[in-house]
Amino acid sequence: MRGSLPGPDPRMNNYSPQMDSYSTAERRLIGPLRRLGFLALSPLIKLLAALGIPPNAVSASQVVLGGAVVLTVRDQPRIAFLLFVLALLLDVADGALARYTGKTSRFGMIVDQYSDHAREVLVIAALAYAGGLSPFLAALYGFVYTATNLTILLCNYFRAPLPIAFKTYLVTYPAIFCYLWFAWNWLDLGVSISLLLMSVAILQGLGHL
Repeated sequence: MRGSLPGPDPRMNNYSPQMDSYSTAERRLIGPLRRLGFLALSPLIKLLAALGIPPNAVSASQVVLGGAVVLTVRDQPRIAFLLFVLALLLDVADGALARYTGKTSRFGMIVDQYSDHAREVLVIAALAYAGGLSPFLAALYGFVYTATNLTILLCNYFRAPLPIAFKTYLVTYPAIFCYLWFAWNWLDLGVSISLLLMSVAILQGLGHL
């Protein structure tokens, strides 16, 4: 039933420790961040609900936006950055929409994960295509990013969660912003640091398993 924007759906509490790629430290922030996301995006979420747009379609739209970044990154880098930000906002909105409309499901979480990863790889590929990022680092990022999230998910599934895991948005996303908005190219450095931090998370996760 639609109404005011709720908090996390209690019916999905049984998935939380098993079906996500969050560390213990991140999970402590999920509740407050979700509530903040509901407040910030409530007009968009209500509009999507009123239009009858399913959460899975919102998730999949990230892939389309990732493709749009590839097409615009060379000639219109600032537009490419805005498309990237829009994709990140939709990444928040899809889950919020699912909870708001009562359409949370495991299949929806899988679609969300696939869409997130496809978007991320497309954006990184776009940066390599534009000449701002080493193709080798871009290819390595696609593998390590996916392996990191899979490792954390498996740790949660087997109830051996990582206490903390540094994610790419802490380093890579600021480097993407500087490159696309100001043409300051720190991408190789930022991605290299992210690869190192993700590799540490993978090794730590394998140790927990």
